[in-house]
Amino acid sequence: MKKLLFIAVLCLLGVQVFAQEKTKDFTPDKLANFADFSKNPLCKQQFFTNPNTKEEDVRSCDLSAYDLTNLPPQTLNKLTFDDKTIWPAKMPKWLNIKKIYQTGKTPGLNIKKLHKKGITGKGVSIAIIDQTLSPHQEYNENIAFYKDFTGSDYAFLHGPAVASIAVGQDVGVAPEAKLYYVAINFKDYNKEKGIFNATTAAQTINYLLDLNKTLPEKDKIFVISISRGFNETDYGRKEFLNALEKAKEQNILVLTTDDVFTVSRPCYYANPDKISSYTKPAPWFEERNISRYLNINDICVPTDYRIIASPTGENDYVAYSDGGLSWAVPYLAGIAALAKQVNPDLTPQEFMYIAHKTAQNVEVKKGNSSAKAKYFINPQALIKELQKTKNK
Repeated sequence: MKKLLFIAVLCLLGVQVFAQEKTKDFTPDKLANFADFSKNPLCKQQFFTNPNTKEEDVRSCDLSAYDLTNLPPQTLNKLTFDDKTIWPAKMPKWLNIKKIYQTGKTPGLNIKKLHKKGITGKGVSIAIIDQTLSPHQEYNENIAFYKDFTGSDYAFLHGPAVASIAVGQDVGVAPEAKLYYVAINFKDYNKEKGIFNATTAAQTINYLLDLNKTLPEKDKIFVISISRGFNETDYGRKEFLNALEKAKEQNILVLTTDDVFTVSRPCYYANPDKISSYTKPAPWFEERNISRYLNINDICVPTDYRIIASPTGENDYVAYSDGGLSWAVPYLAGIAALAKQVNPDLTPQEFMYIAHKTAQNVEVKKGNSSAKAKYFINPQALIKELQKTKNK
């Protein structure tokens, strides 16, 4: 009993020390080292033999010994690869890696047209709380601050992905927004019972709020992106909700996976700028429950079949067939930055209201079933509405 009490006291002290360290230390850290996926355990498996496989992950795999000539086209819908994947000489005619990269290296929905008009998130600051971040040409120039509380020397796939989706120079939604990034470890409080520890996330939000107080007005953070969901059973739930209230007081929008949902293109080749391309529901939805979209009131954004920054090198990219809600949060954060640039007086509440007001209906399909997604983001209409209301 004394031993358990001692451990509990140490845990509490650890939380306090963690919090104190964060509130005092705003010294930026060095970015993490590149990841090495050449030891990807999936590389040792026999690929492309099971038609029921949900995903074929060949990142950094040497496939030179394979003959992929007769590979069925539907395989592409579940293929994840990167710049370090070594492809064989014998390839199917329909598999055009260059074309996939050209199509996937864009946020889609004609956001590039907004960029050409100067709506790039310039003058707006985005904060991201996620895993470690390595250098990359997509966002190196955007980083205003980086802090690492993980203790890890190497980057994980999540960091470069979310950063490039939000502020990437070529693939991002808001390529001229400033990025304040804090790397943490998301941990369970009780994994067996499925209880997540939200305390660290709450402390990190508070850390960013303290940092925000030191920033000049022009650099104040407008949105915090956290690609993690939170619920009532979380340990530290009260602390997390208190952190959200404090963020609201500073006019900061906090987005998590609880605030977004996904509608995507059905394949790599589908045109990302055409609204008719977005017909794919969440990949974990079975055909029988596709009607659940009728009751989803969160903003839906594209997540799948994206080419984004890879943690394996400063100029490396990775193609993800499935992005999930993790890719949705930084996407919406980037849209928020574009909106804030257009209307510097915009509040988080106003942004979410207008994002819903200008959203469009799209029909998602799976098998013989379909349903309407009510709130698919419409960047063009959103910005137009902001420009209209600003001029009144």
